[in-house]
Amino acid sequence: MNKPAWRSHILFLLSYFLYWYVLFLFDRTAFLISNWSKFEDKSDILYSYLYGIRLDASLACYFIALPFIFYIIQLLVIKKPVSPWWLRGYTLVPTVLFALITIVNNPLYESWGEKISKRAILLGAGTVGGVTSSIDLGMLIFAAITVVLYFVIAHYTYHGIVVRAAKYRNQNWSSILVVFVTGAFVLFAFIRGGFGRATLNPSAVYFSDNTTSNHLAVNTYWAFLKDMMKSAKKNPYRFMSEEEAQQIINPVLPKTSDTVENVLRMDRPNVVLILLEGMVAQVFEELGGEKGITPNLDKYMREGVNFTRAYSAADRSDKGMIAVMSGFPSQGTESIIQYIPKHEKLPAIGQIYDSLKYSTSFYHGGQSQFYNFKSYMFTHGIERVVDNADFDLHEKRNSWGVYDHVVAERMLQDLDEDKKPFFSIFYTLVNHEPYNLDGGYKFGKKTKADMYRSTAYYTDTMIGNFVERAKKKGWYDDTIFVVVSDHGNIYPNEKYGLEHPKRYHIPLFIFGGALKEEWKGRKMEQVVSQLDVATTLWNFVSDKPSPFKYSFDLFTRSRLHVAFYNSNSTFGIVTNEQAVGYDVLGGKVAYKEGVKIDSQKDSLIRIAKGYYQEVFKDFQNY
Repeated sequence: MNKPAWRSHILFLLSYFLYWYVLFLFDRTAFLISNWSKFEDKSDILYSYLYGIRLDASLACYFIALPFIFYIIQLLVIKKPVSPWWLRGYTLVPTVLFALITIVNNPLYESWGEKISKRAILLGAGTVGGVTSSIDLGMLIFAAITVVLYFVIAHYTYHGIVVRAAKYRNQNWSSILVVFVTGAFVLFAFIRGGFGRATLNPSAVYFSDNTTSNHLAVNTYWAFLKDMMKSAKKNPYRFMSEEEAQQIINPVLPKTSDTVENVLRMDRPNVVLILLEGMVAQVFEELGGEKGITPNLDKYMREGVNFTRAYSAADRSDKGMIAVMSGFPSQGTESIIQYIPKHEKLPAIGQIYDSLKYSTSFYHGGQSQFYNFKSYMFTHGIERVVDNADFDLHEKRNSWGVYDHVVAERMLQDLDEDKKPFFSIFYTLVNHEPYNLDGGYKFGKKTKADMYRSTAYYTDTMIGNFVERAKKKGWYDDTIFVVVSDHGNIYPNEKYGLEHPKRYHIPLFIFGGALKEEWKGRKMEQVVSQLDVATTLWNFVSDKPSPFKYSFDLFTRSRLHVAFYNSNSTFGIVTNEQAVGYDVLGGKVAYKEGVKIDSQKDSLIRIAKGYYQEVFKDFQNY
């Protein structure tokens, strides 16, 4: 006996829904396996699958919508079986796209702590060499296994279930109308997430105080497609009116009337800015971290002024460079250095040194076009850019470029020959994922954390040799060294998510022959920001007001001790007594410290909301 036609139609729609849902489950499971160690409470895993159903159903229904409409047209107009190839073609394109997203998302999350996004794609497209340099054998093996399993499951699900259910059955007009109305109602409800005032968004599936558990619940493909449709013309931090935002943040911005301590012996010192790639406070004993990883840098901290509670503005190099050189905060999902017409309008510290006839230079073992560093340097007063292309092919390299000790040797030679005074930037390279070293790993290489410790140790040893040789130069006594990390890191602890301030806790210290004796050996234990480097370097050589709106001088006598941090999906604020982290996708406080009552927490978050609303508006206006 033949089944009623309407049952065949429903069976087809359910089979097609099942196809997409199986792929979503596969992606979620691959993510789970890849990040198993990050799940503090394993009981959350089941809830992640259950809560994630809402976004899974929404995206599946998005893809069902077009075949559903065509199916109704077939029943009403064509009234006969049609070639199944249109459905296969329609299905194949997103299936392949989703496979690519899955294999890219997992290593990206391990490194960045956030899922694949438009920003990650744009950065990857612009820096293919940098992306490939971060890939190791383990990632390739996991990706190969993942993609094979993905397509095997997709093939058998589609041909074993969908193809068998996709049968044409003749039906009368009234039944077609019922199918259409019912199907449209169900699809609309699932796509939108219900009939309430608010449309579906990732916060709907958040359920845990563990960020990774929430990220497991969020459908990777849904969030990615949603992010790709965002526009930089729309401020994602629009929490309040412009007037209210400005009123809230004015008290936390620097004042031109601030009095600054003079810590230098001279007005026109040589300045060496050392940007450490991904060095986090947890590898510095002087900052309360592990012992034996950075003995040289710890020593220089004790020789100079050490800011023990410094925080980076963001989680990636492109934003760290802008924070240090231009005193401009992170813009979350955007990166101003990627927009050359915008970053050209930013003020930067290189400009003041160039205007004072300093010799200016930038040294980096990688490709300086990475993240548009080269264009940024040349358009902001840096006369000489030395990178990977300036070294012979026989020079020692890792996957990212020339080893730091080779670059340091070139830099010392050039500084000897440069006219004085000079302003020179040394941006280290080796302490970057995948943490490759040609030679022995001081702490082994069984885990990424140990490899990170080893490359951090290499960086410390290299800088120790660099500084000790510099101390023998005639120009050392007239030189100030400023050392700061470009951003924090998940390693070596592997327990601080992007909402946690310790993820952004970085070294920041100043030493050298040009530092006044009474300032040597000082330990400053109040909160400061990476952004503050810009105004500090400006004030070292200029009496003009700093052009950096968000940057305090590190040596301001009376200042607010506050730091803001930001990633693609989180932001936070740190003061001497309190810290609060906010999850943008979840729309909730994800971390708090020293906050005893909700009104204080809300007050801090409100300041951070107003701050980033203003920052993004400034980004748009550049």
